[in-house]
Amino acid sequence: MKLPDNPFPVPYTVPNCVDNQPYPDKIRFIKRTLVGHLITIYAISLSAQYLHLPLNDSQLLITLGIILLAMTVLRLVVKSGRFEQSISVILLLAAIPLLGQLCFDIYIMGYPILIFMIAATLTGLYTLLAGRDFSFPGMVMVGSIALIPILFILRRQEVPTFESLAFTWIIGTTYLIYVAYNLSMILKRRTIAEVPTAIADFYRDSLNFLTYPVRVYFHWRKYQFQ
Repeated sequence: MKLPDNPFPVPYTVPNCVDNQPYPDKIRFIKRTLVGHLITIYAISLSAQYLHLPLNDSQLLITLGIILLAMTVLRLVVKSGRFEQSISVILLLAAIPLLGQLCFDIYIMGYPILIFMIAATLTGLYTLLAGRDFSFPGMVMVGSIALIPILFILRRQEVPTFESLAFTWIIGTTYLIYVAYNLSMILKRRTIAEVPTAIADFYRDSLNFLTYPVRVYFHWRKYQFQ
């Protein structure tokens, strides 16, 4: 019986990736990427408040799926460069109003969608304040702890979507874990000049929740068991 050396697919790595750069350059890239991601979260929030599209949730999900799939195929085919970066940013801009409408619909249904904006703000604050002491586990831990008093304050203010504090805290912490893990992988496949593309990666990589089990399956198929 032949067992795989690594049960999971090896992360894709490019030459001269950010992860191989000097520490100050890596920290600078992380800060710019996380702040850029925070800006897109705020853009989605503004879109949710002021722009309403004549699409139902099924149409929104299908359209978003097409855009994210196009972004993923673009990365697989082109991989990097100015063209890939420009098209990725254009597709991300097209996805923002759709995400805003979807978030608005989820909010109307009573789910605590605002937790994503709060958690994203905490990642931005941590990134700006941590300086050279930045760490992904630290960002998750500090952000997760900071969510607790924030949620209690919102509960006391009788914000309706924050009635279930434990559920909301789990969602916020899961988001923080996703951002930290995903950015650590982005550092391996992006170069210093690809900050806009890295910001787009946060959204296109959401498809990994569907595609990663398939990748693991085909990874294991390379090994034969007798």
